[in-house]
Amino acid sequence: MPNKNLYHAPVLAAEILDHLITEKTQVFFDGTLGLGGHAQYLLENVPHLEAYIGCDLDQQHLDFARDRLAPWSDKLELHLGNFSSFDDWVDFGSRTVSVLLDLGLCSNHVDDPAKGFSFQQEGPLHMAFSNDATENAEALLADSSQAELTHIFKEYGEEPGAHKISRRIIEARQHQPLRTTRELVELIESSVHPKDRKKAVTRVFQALRIAVNDELGHLEKALQDAVENMHPADRLGIITYHSLEDRVVKKFFKLHSKPKTEATDFSLHTVVAPAAFKLLTKKPILPSDQEITDNPRARSAKLRIVEKC
Repeated sequence: MPNKNLYHAPVLAAEILDHLITEKTQVFFDGTLGLGGHAQYLLENVPHLEAYIGCDLDQQHLDFARDRLAPWSDKLELHLGNFSSFDDWVDFGSRTVSVLLDLGLCSNHVDDPAKGFSFQQEGPLHMAFSNDATENAEALLADSSQAELTHIFKEYGEEPGAHKISRRIIEARQHQPLRTTRELVELIESSVHPKDRKKAVTRVFQALRIAVNDELGHLEKALQDAVENMHPADRLGIITYHSLEDRVVKKFFKLHSKPKTEATDFSLHTVVAPAAFKLLTKKPILPSDQEITDNPRARSAKLRIVEKC
């Protein structure tokens, strides 16, 4: 269970308050509730919010956040599940909604060795956001072919040594399965040049986490559902932490903030559908130097925001 004395600072909280919430915002959907950091900050500073809907895949997080946010229980609605199901929980059209998807890891996931996300501490090869998930990193490493592992490390980690690392995993598991984060770290480090070890470990752990939780699949579903379900004046903000997911968000926002055109007899670019979104951040909003000093984990965060047309 998370330590109740440790309230980690929510990333870009002031910027979310300034740019994602307007005077019209009545409902806020928090797609990665975590320990409730963003929720507490926004509920304290936005008294006109009528409802705060949050979800998380970790029941411990939900229990912790519900206790932390008890002063606003009359506005609170929490769900166990993935943010890609937000259209099941949010009644778009009845009230103006702002949606936040924070794609980063909750600090508790990193700090708790038992969850297996950190390569700096010994723990099981779990890496699943859900406590009861049957799919985890240990199973993925045990069951995937070398080609599949190479694809995962290249696609989700952009790791140059993907082939060497996947080959070493196949060789190692013929003797005994990989079961701990330390075993995996040692294997990765033995597969690459010493100067590349830290980056390789970071990339492989990132790739496994993304694959285990199908993070990009859920993100793409959420983005498409936002286009289909959000109403004019609703806003969508997404915080990314690495280039892979940021490219997905940037490309999607750019595509849907322009009118849809097709070639006709009269023009190569005849408008057949208006833009779905208005792009509010041509460049991503970044954490200030002071925030990075106070919270180093915020250093790679990028916030992009659109408003439904």
